[in-house]
Amino acid sequence: MPYFRQFNQFHPFTGTVPLVPFFALRDIAERARTLLHGASIEQIIQLAESIEWMINSGLSRAHEDALSEGESPVTRGMHSDAKWLSEFISAYDVQPPTGKAFPNQHHAIAVLALWQVVDALLSIQPDLDVIGHHVKDVSESASVERQLMYAGKYVIDAMEAICVAEKLFEQHNNNRLSVILIPSAEDELKTAVKTRISLQAQAAAIEKHKTNHAARVRAIELYTSRNYSSVEAAAQAIAAQVFMAPRTVAKWIYDERKGRTTSLTAMPA
Repeated sequence: MPYFRQFNQFHPFTGTVPLVPFFALRDIAERARTLLHGASIEQIIQLAESIEWMINSGLSRAHEDALSEGESPVTRGMHSDAKWLSEFISAYDVQPPTGKAFPNQHHAIAVLALWQVVDALLSIQPDLDVIGHHVKDVSESASVERQLMYAGKYVIDAMEAICVAEKLFEQHNNNRLSVILIPSAEDELKTAVKTRISLQAQAAAIEKHKTNHAARVRAIELYTSRNYSSVEAAAQAIAAQVFMAPRTVAKWIYDERKGRTTSLTAMPA
């Protein structure tokens, strides 16, 4: 049922929800109240009125679009209010003022669930409907079957709404966490990349040192194994065999001849 001052007849936070005939009804109410914790009754009522406006405005646009395209008229009863609100709410900037926590989209759907709890209660207790809006459908003299039929529909709608609200609440929390954690994750990633690059550079330097040491040992072995006319001639001949530049090989040979090369048979620690 559309919002029609349900919370003027039933306090959204302290109103009593009986366990019979629908055991789940109290659970739905408590779950909605949990999501709405911290909000005032004035905020709840204001949000309920805004929700009703959103649904009506969205249905009006959908109806006009359907008629312009030659399709069947769109009516509220085609889908549940939770489905309609979920579809229309994204077109509105439903978010709290800076520094506040209320309202967000999950609050809106939770309010819808809570007023549908009231709809169910007033359907099985029509004598509580002092405003007289619900008794148009379910009067005090209505049969128990009729009361349960209407109340059962509202219970189903309320259950759908609270499930949607809790899903939106989970998404809301995940979004908040991502804002907090992603910058940290990016910093950690950058640090990890830098560390990896540093380790790779160290490994490359060690490998290069090993390669150079082995090449130097081999170059000296080749130099001492035969007589060359000069160091430069030896360097030119040996360079290609150890895959080093002739200038480097020449320096090794000069160092060896001057006794400056240390331990050519074992790599320094």
